[in-house]
Amino acid sequence: MRKESGKRWYSKLVTQNEQTSTFLIAVITAILSIPLFIIVYGYVPELVLPFGDGIRIDHFLVFTLVFVVVYLLVKKLRIIVYGLIIIALAVLTYTNFTGTYGLKDLYHDYSTLLYSLQANHEQVNFEEWIDTKFPRGIELLEAVDYKKEQVRNLGANYAVANFQDYEYMHRHRKMIQYFSIFKEVRRRWNYVFDPHEEDYFSSVSETIGQLDFDDKFKGDCDDYSILIGGLIRSVGGEVRLVKTKVIMNDSTKIGHLYPEVKIGGSKDLEAATYIIKAELFHKESKGKAINYYKDTDGYIWLNFDYNDHYPGGKYQSYVRESVLIL
Repeated sequence: MRKESGKRWYSKLVTQNEQTSTFLIAVITAILSIPLFIIVYGYVPELVLPFGDGIRIDHFLVFTLVFVVVYLLVKKLRIIVYGLIIIALAVLTYTNFTGTYGLKDLYHDYSTLLYSLQANHEQVNFEEWIDTKFPRGIELLEAVDYKKEQVRNLGANYAVANFQDYEYMHRHRKMIQYFSIFKEVRRRWNYVFDPHEEDYFSSVSETIGQLDFDDKFKGDCDDYSILIGGLIRSVGGEVRLVKTKVIMNDSTKIGHLYPEVKIGGSKDLEAATYIIKAELFHKESKGKAINYYKDTDGYIWLNFDYNDHYPGGKYQSYVRESVLIL
């Protein structure tokens, strides 16, 4: 009886140890999988199933694959994995103190990933008039005098006027600087009509001169687009001006021009959505979508029009008559 009781006790102890070991391996796997998933996910293309509006599956597939691989490695090579965990913690500690990649970066990447799973961003289906030439394109290009000293100086100053507390997002620094320029221009912008029956293009340097009066910019959509385009070009951004038609309440159509800024691929859109909605423009974008255009090469262009007080605001029209690359 005592031998049988001892065997049962030993068998129960072994079972408990196995359960504890399995649970510990699962916990370690989850801890290791999250940062590894974030790294691997950045190199995986967007995978969408063609059902309804499209179902994203790249998040699920990559995490499942990473979790299974890590689990098997941890189970087979426990001692080695434990050693690697110690090394990884040491490396993260070192990169954190040197400013290369720290805990804030890891937190930001993880938050971006979670936010992107439920984020509200909209790729608009435009009516594109591909063969339409851009009217007075040469004049517009000449007005975007971003190489002038006063334009470059103002662009650089506006680029660092906001969001200095987010310097740890160094991989998205250029994007954040574009957002800072948008914020400075948008809060100073006042709409003023052109002379009667004329389309007047104010150059960037000319519009900047208006600041001497009252620290305000004035002009119409052309002048705004030229200004945004010039300032962002002056700090290394890629900008396009889009010509469109807007249908008014009385059914008349009027011309409109707006700028859009290239931010990168689909993964950059996820980062931009998190940065705009969760960090930099949380109040301005609350309950609203991030609007963008995806070109034939897969690059994302955010709407920088003045219709909203955040980058990626609503469009006035879904017609793209012609596009001018600055």
